[in-house]
Amino acid sequence: MKKILTVASVCAIALASCNKDNVGPNSDLNAGLPNKPQATIPTDASGIITKTTLSADTVWKIDGVAFVKPGATLTIQPGTYITSGVTKAYNDQITGLTQNIKGVLVVPKTAKLIANGTAAAPIVFTSPNASGLRNPGDFGGVVLLGNATTNQAATKRIEGIPQPVGVDVTYGGTNAADNSGSLKYVRIEFAGYNLTADNEINGLTLGGVGTGTTLENIQVSWGKDDGFEFFGGTVNAKYLVALSNDDDDFDFDHGYTGTIQYALSLKDPNSTNSLSGGNSDSNGLESDNEGIAPYAQTPKTRPVLKNFTFLGIKDVTVAGTKLKFGNRWRRASEYDIQNSIIAGYATGAAFQDGATGTFTANVVHAYTAAFSGATPTGNQTNVSTDAATYLKLAGGANIFYPTTATFNPVVLRPLSTSPAYGNGTTTYSGAFHPTTAPWTATWTQFAPRTY
Repeated sequence: MKKILTVASVCAIALASCNKDNVGPNSDLNAGLPNKPQATIPTDASGIITKTTLSADTVWKIDGVAFVKPGATLTIQPGTYITSGVTKAYNDQITGLTQNIKGVLVVPKTAKLIANGTAAAPIVFTSPNASGLRNPGDFGGVVLLGNATTNQAATKRIEGIPQPVGVDVTYGGTNAADNSGSLKYVRIEFAGYNLTADNEINGLTLGGVGTGTTLENIQVSWGKDDGFEFFGGTVNAKYLVALSNDDDDFDFDHGYTGTIQYALSLKDPNSTNSLSGGNSDSNGLESDNEGIAPYAQTPKTRPVLKNFTFLGIKDVTVAGTKLKFGNRWRRASEYDIQNSIIAGYATGAAFQDGATGTFTANVVHAYTAAFSGATPTGNQTNVSTDAATYLKLAGGANIFYPTTATFNPVVLRPLSTSPAYGNGTTTYSGAFHPTTAPWTATWTQFAPRTY
């Protein structure tokens, strides 16, 4: 159920006003952040941000939920860190319950976010806590909303976001080429919160975002819900990393029809994993057309996915307990996935509730069954307890996360003897070229809890 919330509280009296920069030195609590002055992003009474640029010389804090002004552009400089600040209480008008929220950045329709980091100076949204004390939910998340097509009404509100007076949190429209801005070389760490069942914020939430938007080189790690969730829209993306997220690393709903190429999904035996009915519900990918049978709304959800690597868990028993499917295509979702690797799950790919599409030139390992619900042809499959021996990637037995404290995706490049080498239209399957340097170099972080 989707909720409508209004602000019920303001910042604590002991802290400076939410509408002022509140610059101060770094503190022991924030020891994991750069040693720079800290400031709260200034907002008006409705939570609308009153600045146009966030500079890299300051660590910026988001109190509660902050909105980019509709029609305006917020620019974040390369190397900038953003974290959560004061928790605010929002009253749910439907249930009367109070929800406590912090660290959420929302880009409504007509607004834009320009967050272009570099490989040497990525933009980082992360926990305010020191090394060893960071956990999922420390930060809220980043939400982009646009006017591109979905299969829902244009009055549909995005999940889990409060709507103070004057701030529109609906998404979707008729402009497939809509532009919500640009995100390049961005990390989002320890994000997410669950307001109620099926009413959550993810690391990066995209609602009705169009092809005019740029999404490249983005990592979402240790999220409390999904890593990336696409609610409709047409936006394309490339070079995405999802690490140790609680629920699905990639989630598609409500008529999403974009293309994503080169993406990595890594599950972690040490992270939390979502449950449904007491059983694990954590997938590498989940895709639904919509949530209500007969799932007939159009346009149908149909992501086009190329060169993905989905790696579950090395231990067969742990994978069977903590994870569900490498891919879960359901509720009449359509699909087009090619040149990809799935390994380390009990079931590689599940096709449910009339899901149809193209699944070809993929390499699928599973502990119990490569597929369920359908058996697509034109793929290479293996059912065994030893994914590494079958895949023949550069890291040998050390391909599953975490292998060491300094995990490097170079271990995921296919060897010349790998079934992923010379497979498909890009001459290889999976996220990484067999011989060139991984596109994850320098800007990613595979040990975010301790850096």
